[in-house]
Amino acid sequence: MGYRSEVLLAVKPDAAALLSTYIAKGGELASMLSEDCSEVDKQEDGCVIYRWNGIKWYDSYPEIAALEDFMSRLEEEDMDESYRFVRIGEDTDDNEVRGWGFEIGISRHIDFW
Repeated sequence: MGYRSEVLLAVKPDAAALLSTYIAKGGELASMLSEDCSEVDKQEDGCVIYRWNGIKWYDSYPEIAALEDFMSRLEEEDMDESYRFVRIGEDTDDNEVRGWGFEIGISRHIDFW
């Protein structure tokens, strides 16, 4: 079964254009962003939000490494405001957030009925 995460990647139009060059190369990253994605929301303003539920998020997987490289490139080109990445792991202290382009955060709570 393995350790799984909930992941969201939101990109603004400039980052989406750059991401499309990665997608055009094909391969596992292209599949991950289309077929393997739990949800893709294309906004009218050109922003795109990708969401994965129950994904194995390991840097050793080529598609994960490619997406990590994409985010690193955005950071190197001072495009931190053009995306937001949020990952919640199964462990309560396993969270990751990158980029500042959207107001998307993590909220963990206990529901009691």
